[in-house]
Amino acid sequence: EFMIEEYKKLRQRDANAMSKASWRITVRQLESLIRLSEAMAKMVCEDEVLVGHVKEAFRLLSKSIIRVETPDINLEEDDNAPQADDQMDMDETEQLRITFEEYKKISNMMIMHMREYEEKNRDQERGALRKTDLIDWYITQVEAELDGEQEMIARKNITEKVLESL
Repeated sequence: EFMIEEYKKLRQRDANAMSKASWRITVRQLESLIRLSEAMAKMVCEDEVLVGHVKEAFRLLSKSIIRVETPDINLEEDDNAPQADDQMDMDETEQLRITFEEYKKISNMMIMHMREYEEKNRDQERGALRKTDLIDWYITQVEAELDGEQEMIARKNITEKVLESL
């Protein structure tokens, strides 16, 4: 039973992992936990696996799991941009840096909207979806999450940069 609880801890840590880190705990890791526990017992000439063996196997398995970091996305166009001298410049630079998950969310929403637009207007001669219309559509989708005009302008700037990167 203790082994089951330790495996559950690994699975919960996987489910509750920070959004930047992703790693998967599968049945393969449970099998590894069993094998390591048995090996720990054999090392001390025990016939049965004890709680202490499972604890040590869990510790070893936890240390060996590799976490894959997804870096933040820097949307700054000019890598040779001057360094921020005051707080205003620093805030603007930080606004152009978003998490990979946020980048995926924005780009996926826009891509899905473009696909829907193309499907809906396939037989009509409406033309392509304009960049400004797409950005305005996205802002209306997320405006409930935004606090004020300044945050809306910042989000619009980020959205434009994400669209340019696609």
